[in-house]
Amino acid sequence: MTQKQKRQLSKISFPPLFVLLISHLISSIFLFIKSFVFVFLSYGFALLLLNLIYKTNKKAINLLDIKRQDLLEKINLCKESIEREKLRIISLDKKNSRYALLKQALDKFNQSLILGEVGKVVADETFELFAGSGNIFVYLINRENSKLEMLFSRKIDPELIIKEKHGDLFDGWVLRHNQALLVEDANKDFRFDPEQINNEISRHIGSVIIAPLITPNSFMGILRVESSQPAKFSSDDLRFLSTVANLASISIENSLLYEHTEELAIKDGLTGLYLRRFLNGRGKEEVQYAFKQNCELSVLMIDIDYFKKYNDKFGHRAGDIVLVHIADLLKGVFSSPKYVVSRFGGEEFAVLLPDTNKSEALKLAEELRKGIEGGIILLRRSPVRITVSIGVATYPMHADSWMDLVRQSDAAMYKAKQAGRNKVCSV
Repeated sequence: MTQKQKRQLSKISFPPLFVLLISHLISSIFLFIKSFVFVFLSYGFALLLLNLIYKTNKKAINLLDIKRQDLLEKINLCKESIEREKLRIISLDKKNSRYALLKQALDKFNQSLILGEVGKVVADETFELFAGSGNIFVYLINRENSKLEMLFSRKIDPELIIKEKHGDLFDGWVLRHNQALLVEDANKDFRFDPEQINNEISRHIGSVIIAPLITPNSFMGILRVESSQPAKFSSDDLRFLSTVANLASISIENSLLYEHTEELAIKDGLTGLYLRRFLNGRGKEEVQYAFKQNCELSVLMIDIDYFKKYNDKFGHRAGDIVLVHIADLLKGVFSSPKYVVSRFGGEEFAVLLPDTNKSEALKLAEELRKGIEGGIILLRRSPVRITVSIGVATYPMHADSWMDLVRQSDAAMYKAKQAGRNKVCSV
């Protein structure tokens, strides 16, 4: 083989390296393009398939979404209903507990016929029924002046001083309208002026509920619960307080009737003054007390001068007018609860003056004498001036027992008559 042929053969059998590399690169690119096209076509086909499935099930998905929203709404409604039921159960439990306590309170209301004791029980039990959430006040109407007077109170702070003994503008509203009152926020209630509240009431009031004490026969007073916090009481609280007030009204009316019956037994029907037997019983007690406390006690014996002439000249009706006139003057001069004024018999009156010495008793007696002498009454249209003779005796200066003290004051009164009447004399 020639050299030329060898060179040709060498060229054919062993191609250059870069040719092989190019060939391999082209082959790889072709495979990559082929794979990419396959993947792209596969992904596109999948998208088309998913789009077809979505469009096919879109209506079903929308229906499911609507159902889901309906279910969520029903769940929310059920939650709200459950919360309402929980609150209702709590409210019912509170009511059941309250009314169980109310039954116990009613039993206590009826344990006494003494007005003061009933007032205390009503205030204390109402305080417990409202779990000590506010101050409690019981007011009764004074039939003589139609004003409210505090019967009893129960306060959260025992040191709190109540200056409004005859009520305030809230109590007056109940009195005028004869209906219960709920004030959720005293500073925002359109019925009441905040400035007037601050000026008239000495303590801070945030909220208040008041129920009238009413019986079929009369409006007797009010039962009040107040708090320094606003929004402390609800309509349910007011309804419950009204129930308490209705039950308390019966007990208070019974105690008032009992008190009136007792007064009929110990008071004179004409003058309204205590009878002699009551004075004697009270006098003995006061003498014992004065002995133990080493203090003094005085008695005034009062007799109307020339009383018989009024009956003879103007008739017995005129005599009654004179007796009532003197009784009213006695009530005015001796208005303090510690004094005991009585009709001793006929035209005679007696006044028991506890913790009063001789000089003080003489001063009071002279004040009474001048007051009676200075007044004029009409008997059958005729002006008449009345005078009295007054005797004064003091324990232990003039006597060492009640009956002896009465005798000594009676003797002093006759001494005044013998001295010319219209005088004050002591033993």
